[in-house]
Amino acid sequence: MGKDEATPEKDFSFTKAERLLKPAEFTAVRKLGKRLSTRSFNIYLLENKLGRRRLGLSISSRVGPAVRRNRIKRLLREFFRLNKALFPASTDILVTGKGVERIKGLKEIEEELKAALTGAQKKP
Repeated sequence: MGKDEATPEKDFSFTKAERLLKPAEFTAVRKLGKRLSTRSFNIYLLENKLGRRRLGLSISSRVGPAVRRNRIKRLLREFFRLNKALFPASTDILVTGKGVERIKGLKEIEEELKAALTGAQKKP
C-alpha cells in the first residue's frame, strides 16, 4: 500500500489538532457558541478561524461512574470521527451530557446527533 492509497483513511482520523484542549477554549465555546439540545446532550457550536473542526467533550460525574462516562466519551469521539461532514467546517464543537441513561451504543448517539445537526443546518 503506497502513500497515496492511505490518504483517504486520514479523513477518519481524530488528531490532537482536532480537539479542544485548553479550559479557555471550552469556556469560550460554552459561553459564545450556538446551543443545540437533544434528549441526552447539549451541543455548542462556535465558528473558529483555524479551517478545521475541533471537538471537546464534557461529561459530568452526575452521569455515572468513570466507566460509564468514559464509554460515552469514546462513543462521541467515534461518532465525530465517522461523521465529520455533518458538523459545520471551521467550527469548535463542545458536547456536554445531560441525561444519557438511554444511550447504550453508537446507534443511539447517531440517531440523536444526526437529527440535531441536520435540523440545525436547515434553519436559516
